[in-house]
Amino acid sequence: MADSPARPPAPSHGSDSGVVPFGEKLAVGIGGLPQWLGNTLVQNVAQPFYVMILHMNPALLGMAVAVPRLWDAFTDPVMGRLSDRFESRFGRRRPFIFVGAILMTLSFGLIWMPSPSWSETATLGWFMVTTFLFFTCYTVFAIPFTSLTFELTPDYDERTNIMGYTTLASKIGEFFYQWIVPIAALGIFSSQLSGMRIVLWTTAVLMLGCCGILPAIFARERYYGIESRKRAARDSLNLIQSARQTLQNRAFVIIICLTLLQILSGMFGSSMDYYLLVYYMFDGDLLQGSTWKGILSTGYAICGVLSIPLVIWFSRRTSKLTALKTAYLLSIANAVSRWFIYQPGNEYWILVDPLLGCFLWTATGTVKQSMLADICDEDELQHGERREGVYGA
Repeated sequence: MADSPARPPAPSHGSDSGVVPFGEKLAVGIGGLPQWLGNTLVQNVAQPFYVMILHMNPALLGMAVAVPRLWDAFTDPVMGRLSDRFESRFGRRRPFIFVGAILMTLSFGLIWMPSPSWSETATLGWFMVTTFLFFTCYTVFAIPFTSLTFELTPDYDERTNIMGYTTLASKIGEFFYQWIVPIAALGIFSSQLSGMRIVLWTTAVLMLGCCGILPAIFARERYYGIESRKRAARDSLNLIQSARQTLQNRAFVIIICLTLLQILSGMFGSSMDYYLLVYYMFDGDLLQGSTWKGILSTGYAICGVLSIPLVIWFSRRTSKLTALKTAYLLSIANAVSRWFIYQPGNEYWILVDPLLGCFLWTATGTVKQSMLADICDEDELQHGERREGVYGA
């Protein structure tokens, strides 16, 4: 990962220019919406739904939210390897993306169906079972989808452009998801519980299901035909050997470590600011705190959308690594500022948060994902096989 703007050589796969048509980029970009919501929505909506409406112990909920993500550590590599080796007339990735989007829709809706008359133990059990089911279905969709974005083009800069489309879709999700609680509290619903269920089921059908199947319908899988995949399946290493080779790539290990740290800090930060807004800044007022959480997320979404072309331009002007380093430095400044702006009576100062914090999430979705696609090229040159699924997992 030398800090250089030099473009690494990409393996040759015929005469494809590397330029992806706009319609295909748009369809794949829209797939970034269910990918982002599936990874984010449960842990954020579970707080107001299970703790503030169903009155579950927040400590129990915190553990229940974390456990299914540990399950991902097993299912993600298995799904990645399976999609690398899968054979079908529709490709390696697209069948999983299509089926995964449908299953994800159904399992997500089930999470929000426990009865308020159940005991805390029964409610916790329902949440655990349905979230395990959901995140398994999410893996079926998300890992092949991520792999597909890696292999859409061999062009170094076009990859970053494609990731810009998926990042833009994620910003739409960021704009929407924190307004779920205020929308569900509107007087058109018989109760907030009923409102939450209607809004979340609608979200599942439109944003997880309908948007999730678009990449499966309109995207191309460019690199390998069925016959080459059959040869790869016969000659490739098993999952453990493949994972060992993957983890020997120094650049990949560095990116994975950064990703793990960012996931953990993001989960903590998104949970903590919700509690700060509701219980510290607005003295337990769920509606007012949720409204300002929605304003904060809207600010992140707007700033994120505006920062996408800036981050792509800066990465081209310097290098992908320089752009990522700069985003992390701005994130540190943002973390320090939060100690001063999250204070009672300071609600309008909250808008400073997204001005500094948006760049890291934009760079993560565009630059870092593009760097992973570059690493897949390096891996193919070294080992003779494309393994986007394993790297995406």
